[in-house]
Amino acid sequence: MELIGLPVSIVISPANIHDSIKLIDVMENISEYLDAVALKEIASVYSDKGYDAKSIRDYLKSGNINDCIPFRKNNGSASKNKSYRKYNTIRYVVERFFAWLKNGFHRTRIRYEKNCR
Repeated sequence: MELIGLPVSIVISPANIHDSIKLIDVMENISEYLDAVALKEIASVYSDKGYDAKSIRDYLKSGNINDCIPFRKNNGSASKNKSYRKYNTIRYVVERFFAWLKNGFHRTRIRYEKNCR
């Protein structure tokens, strides 16, 4: 299986909103771009510890999608933490896409500039 890393759906939000809040919007937007057969092929969602929330896990479970989200250390469910095969390999594809996005589209980068007059 070759991991290409092209996004299917992107949701843009203000910078002061955490990404995990928009995960459900992204998952629902996917249905606009994929057919029913491709939607059923979505087996799991990989993300980092920032997405460890009961609402996200419940949403994915209701869609019969495995969540490959590590538990936070302060989470009471941390003892149930599973070891995910190839987690870092798949997460690398996501991080590589964000690096490509920031280098290829300079206007999407966060810029810390001072306006000198």
